[in-house]
Amino acid sequence: MMETPSRASHVAQVSPASPASPSVASIDVLLESLERSAPSSAPTVAMPRTALGAARAPIEEDAQVVSSADIVWSGPLATDSRDGRAAPRSAETPSVAGVDPLLGMIVADRYRIVEAIGRGGMGSVYKVQHTRIGKLLAMKLLSGEMARRPEVARRFKREALAVSKLQSPNTVQVFDFGVSDGLTYLVMELVDGETLGRVLRTGGPMPFLRLGRILVQVCDALAEAHQKGVVHRDIKPENIMLVTGPSGAASGDADVAKVLDFGLAKLREAPGLNDVTCQGTIMGTPNYMAPEQIRGEEVDCRTDVYSVGVLMYRLLTGCFPFSADSQVEVLAKHLYERPIPPAERAPGLAIPLGASRLVMRALRKDPRDRFQRAEDLRALLVEELRAADPARGDRLSGPRALREARAGAALATRDEVDAYERGLRRTRYGVAVAAATVALAAAGGLRLLVPPARDAAGVEIEPNDTAAEATPLRLGEPMTGQIGKRLDATHGDRDFYAFDLPASPPGSGAGPARSFLRLRVSALPGIATCAMLYRPGFADAAGQYCVGRPGKDLVVPTLELEPGRYLLAIVQDLDPYGGAPPHLQESISDRYTLLAESTAPEAATEIEPNDHVASATLLTVGQPCSATLAWARDEDFFCVPAAVSAPLRWVVHAGFRDSGLLEATPMYGEEGGAPVRIHVDARGKRSDTDAQSPWQSAPIASAAGPQRCLRMRLAADPWAPSSGGAGPSGGAEPYVVMAEAVR
Repeated sequence: MMETPSRASHVAQVSPASPASPSVASIDVLLESLERSAPSSAPTVAMPRTALGAARAPIEEDAQVVSSADIVWSGPLATDSRDGRAAPRSAETPSVAGVDPLLGMIVADRYRIVEAIGRGGMGSVYKVQHTRIGKLLAMKLLSGEMARRPEVARRFKREALAVSKLQSPNTVQVFDFGVSDGLTYLVMELVDGETLGRVLRTGGPMPFLRLGRILVQVCDALAEAHQKGVVHRDIKPENIMLVTGPSGAASGDADVAKVLDFGLAKLREAPGLNDVTCQGTIMGTPNYMAPEQIRGEEVDCRTDVYSVGVLMYRLLTGCFPFSADSQVEVLAKHLYERPIPPAERAPGLAIPLGASRLVMRALRKDPRDRFQRAEDLRALLVEELRAADPARGDRLSGPRALREARAGAALATRDEVDAYERGLRRTRYGVAVAAATVALAAAGGLRLLVPPARDAAGVEIEPNDTAAEATPLRLGEPMTGQIGKRLDATHGDRDFYAFDLPASPPGSGAGPARSFLRLRVSALPGIATCAMLYRPGFADAAGQYCVGRPGKDLVVPTLELEPGRYLLAIVQDLDPYGGAPPHLQESISDRYTLLAESTAPEAATEIEPNDHVASATLLTVGQPCSATLAWARDEDFFCVPAAVSAPLRWVVHAGFRDSGLLEATPMYGEEGGAPVRIHVDARGKRSDTDAQSPWQSAPIASAAGPQRCLRMRLAADPWAPSSGGAGPSGGAEPYVVMAEAVR
C-alpha cells in the first residue's frame, strides 16, 4: 500500500490512504476478543471472518471502517471531513497542498474545476462551474489510482446509478456521471450549509422540536430510497447537511435536511451489482451500525432505521448509546447490550418520554422488532411533535423552506441542468451534420485553421498557473521561469510545465516500463521554492521537493518513474519549518532555471524514491553507495537483501553541510533503533546520540528476523547557532553509506 505523499516522502504513485487488510489470523484474534467481551448469557453468533477487520485500534468518535464520506458543501477546503469544518493547518500540513493541477481544468467540455472543497474515501470533491449555464455544482473525482481498480470503478458506477434515481428534495441530487480525459466523475448538487455533526459540536444537544422536524425530512429521503431498492447503510450526522432558509432557524421551522453519501448503497434490484459488495464485508461507521450490519448479514431498510435511532440518541443527549475504548468493544455492545433510554441518560435536557421510547424502539437488536419502514418512523415522529407542541407541531419544513434554502442563485438545480441536457440532446443531430460537413470540406482540400502549439523556446509562457495552461518542457533543454505576480492575496504565482518521459532502453537498469529522471532547479536569492511532480488525473502530487530555504539549488540526481506524461509545478515554499510563516513573494528580476533530463542510474548511487523500507535501496555488502538528502525532510532507506545472513555493521561517511547533520537509525524491518547524529567534527559534542564521521554501528547479528536496514535523514545541530526555529534544509552534499561484513 502506498502512502499519500508529504514533504517528508516521495512516492511514484498516489492512492488514498486506507487501512491495511487484516490477515486471517488477526481477524481470528478480533473475533475471539469479541466473543470474550460478550456477556455469558448472550446468544452465540457466528461472525464472518471479514466482519471486524482492523477493529483493534482505539475508536474515534465517528471513525469509519468503510465509507466514502463525501463532502459536498460549499466553503473553504475541508481537510477534516468528519465534522465538515476546515481543519487548522499544522506544521505537518504541507503548505503547498493547494497547488492542484486540476484547478482550471474543464471536464466533459462543460465543468470548470474552481476549487477543492473536500476529500472522501474514494477521491476528491471539487466545486465546479457549469460553463454553459454559469451555475455552481459539486464534482466528485475518483482518485487516479482508485480509478485503475476495476472493482472500485464498478462501485463508483453503482453509486452514481443508485443516487441518480433519487428525486427527493431531501437527498443531495446527482446530475451527471461519466469518464472524461481519464477522470471518472460524478456531478451533484452543491449544498450551502453545514453538517449535523458540526451543529452538534458547536451547539450541543438539540431540542426534540427542532431535531424531530429534521428527522422527518431524513425519513422522507430514506423512504424514497428504500422504495427504489437503495439502502444507505451509513446514516450519521456527517452525512446529513443542514440548510437554513433566510427566515432563520430559531424554531427549526426553516431547517432543510439533505442526505448525502449513498456511496455505500446496495441496489437490491440488481443482482449483478450486489456481487460487488462481498458477503460479510463490514461497511459503515461503528458507532451507528446495526447488529445485522456488524455480522455481515443482509441489510435492508430496517438497518437505516437503526442508524437513525443512534443518530437521534446522539443529537438528543450529546452521547452515543454505547461508548468504549476500542472499536471491537463498541461493536460488541451494539450486538448484546441494551442502551440506557435517552430520557434517563440526560434527565436535565427535558427529552419527551414519547421521543425516548421512539428511539429505544428504533434501537432494538432484532430488525423484526424495530419500525419496519422509514415511513412508520416518520409517522410516529410527527405524532410526537404534535404531542410536544400542539400549536406548532404541524409546522414542518415544506416547499416554502425548500425554496428559501435554494435561494442562492449561483447554485445549480436539477431543473436547470436537465434543461441544458435536453437542449444538448436536441443539438446533437445538427452537430453530427456539421461534423460531417467539415470532414467533407477537409477531404475536398480545404485547410482548417488550427491554433498553433505553444512553443516555449526555453522560456516559460505565461499564464501557466494551471495544468491546462502548462508550458511544454523538452527534456534535456533548460527552461527559465519566474515566480512573478501573485494570483491573489493568499496564493502566489505557480508555474506548470508538461513533459513526456520515455521508457528507458533495454539494459538501462530500469524495471519493466520504468524510466529515470534527473531534476535540477536553480535557486532564487529571496524565495524558497518547491518542485511538485504530478501525473495527469491525480489531484495529489506524486512528489514534492522543497529544499527548505532560499538560495539553494534543488538537485534530484536519479528519480525512477513510470514512463508517460507528467506535470511539474514550481511554486514558493510556504512551509515555516518550525519558524515564522513566510510571506508571499513576487520576483521582479530574478529567474530560476529548470532542467529535467532522461537519465540512466549510475553504479553505486541511490535511486529515489527510497523513503521507506519497501522502496529501500538494496546494498551489496562491502560496496559503498553515494547518496544525497536533496530536499527538506527527505529520508533515505538502505537495506541488505534478506538472503544475506552474515553479521555486518553500518558505516557512514558524512561531508560538510551548511545546514544540519546526518542522522542514522538502524532499522529491523519497520522497527527503528537508537538514532545517531553524525558530525564531521564532533569535538566538544559529547552525548550518547552524537558520533564522529565516519560512524560505525555496533555489529548486527545474522538475519534470523526482520530485514536489516538503515534510515538516513537530516537533523538539527544542537551546537549550531539558532536558525530561528527553521529545520535543516536539503542539498546536493553527498554522503556515503556501506554495509560492512564483520569477521
